Amino acid sequence: MTDTPRTLVILGGGYAGVICANRVRSSLTSEEAARTRVILVNPTASFYERIRLHEVAAGSRETAARPLAELLHPQVEVFVGTATRIDPDEHTVDLDTPRGRSRLDYTTLLYAVGSGSSAERTPGAREHAFAIAEPDSAHEAADALRSGRPGMRVVVVGGGFTGVETASEVAEQYPQASVTLLTAGPVVAPMRASARRTITRKLGRLGVAVQDGAQVASVAEGRLELADGSEMPFDVCLWTASFSIPRLARDSGLTVDEIGRLRVDQHLRGIDSPDILGAGDAVRLPDTNGAHLRMGCAVALPLGGAAADTILAAWRDEKLPAASVGFLVQCISIGRRDGYIQFVSADDSPRAFHLAGRIGASFKEMICRMTVDGPTKEATRPGAYWAPAGPRTHGEPAVAMSRRA
Repeated sequence: MTDTPRTLVILGGGYAGVICANRVRSSLTSEEAARTRVILVNPTASFYERIRLHEVAAGSRETAARPLAELLHPQVEVFVGTATRIDPDEHTVDLDTPRGRSRLDYTTLLYAVGSGSSAERTPGAREHAFAIAEPDSAHEAADALRSGRPGMRVVVVGGGFTGVETASEVAEQYPQASVTLLTAGPVVAPMRASARRTITRKLGRLGVAVQDGAQVASVAEGRLELADGSEMPFDVCLWTASFSIPRLARDSGLTVDEIGRLRVDQHLRGIDSPDILGAGDAVRLPDTNGAHLRMGCAVALPLGGAAADTILAAWRDEKLPAASVGFLVQCISIGRRDGYIQFVSADDSPRAFHLAGRIGASFKEMICRMTVDGPTKEATRPGAYWAPAGPRTHGEPAVAMSRRA
């Protein structure tokens, strides 16, 4: 690292942003720290455990928010605002803040803006359904469920992991409600057929009716309009189907993929500018080391750590590490007392071993806690968070993101 002052601006205070900020700042020597600013930009001063928002919606948890100041290194600056444009030529970021428009200069930028609900893609969903991926909407869903009548009809749209967790959580908290899980394809499609059958049976025991092969065309007040022309009435509709990507990279003229994710190289540097790195849901890696990756904290955390390693290496004129992210498990909670843990290979393909029942629920809770404890420990122990290596590519051995301290 040269004597020139440097500013790292991190856009997004989610899993990737927090771990990157902590690892970079805690890795600096006293001389490096004296000439380095680490600024984390986030729409609020809170970190949200997105993997717990279904608990908030169902009323089994009061909040998924944690003050960012409790998680971050004390020398990481938090700037409350929303980025509206990145200028890679000028190395600036335009922001909307509670006090008006602002601009930050950066030496290095991490693009970790995450993902949001896909509700806006379906007519009427934004107006008549509650998006579980969004904290405010999850709280509104909790209010709607609490004020509902006995026997209220609750429809959960989306048969992925979040959909199953939301439906089971609501059914457990509101046993008198009629809960239907609506999915266009198989329930939790990435899992083995035997796992899907087990999970479907467990949902049935909680009173959740599963209707697959159902594509929602639009949402109106009190009813879903399906693609086959039929309708489904509801009192409360909870939306968990898919995710959407912010338009920031596209609107800034950066190279993106077909859904708007920032394209990066194997070191997580932007295709257009090596001073812009990416991590998390809003980033697309080359297929050689990222084709197997799925959205979620299991990828955002190791990518955030990998981005920190690349940033530090670039500043110190060292060899840049390639991002290598693998998987260990697919895990899903089915209410508070049941769960299903599918062990997987590095490329996310299922293995034969699994855990279920109360052991599965306990394992899932342990994983949830680790997603916060791990990046928080990075504030004092850089490299404390460990992630498995990705699958081998082109005959090259994968290298684990192992602890460095």
